[in-house]
Amino acid sequence: MRSFYLASLLLLGSFSNVNAFDFGSIMQAVTPMANAGLSTNPLVGSLTKNLGVTPTQAIGGSAALLNDAKTNMKPADFQSLTSTMPEVGTLLAAAPATTGSVPSQFSALGMKPEMIGKFTPFLLDYIKSGTTPGMMNLVQAALAQ
Repeated sequence: MRSFYLASLLLLGSFSNVNAFDFGSIMQAVTPMANAGLSTNPLVGSLTKNLGVTPTQAIGGSAALLNDAKTNMKPADFQSLTSTMPEVGTLLAAAPATTGSVPSQFSALGMKPEMIGKFTPFLLDYIKSGTTPGMMNLVQAALAQ
């Protein structure tokens, strides 16, 4: 019993440096299964190729933007988007559940807030290619709010 307490104490001591917590590294360790299903997604491929981000960052950043758009869109409009483009729902499901502002989510993924402006055109082009220009305009307006 005494060795159990000692082991517990040592384990707790190893977590004492809160600054060493790196959410991005944890996400990279946990999301390979999610990434496997999205490796052929054109948006993920385009973001990784053109912006030099990891698949985890591409998925998480896209999901952050999509969730932001979702909060500013009419539920029926967002439902129309996900029914027209099921891949959008797949992206959202593959991303880890995060909260906070879009910049804080990008930061948690190891990206600077400036990357939001670089992600947005790729996301809008992706939506435009799978839906109508009208739907892309709805998403664009929602992201601008």
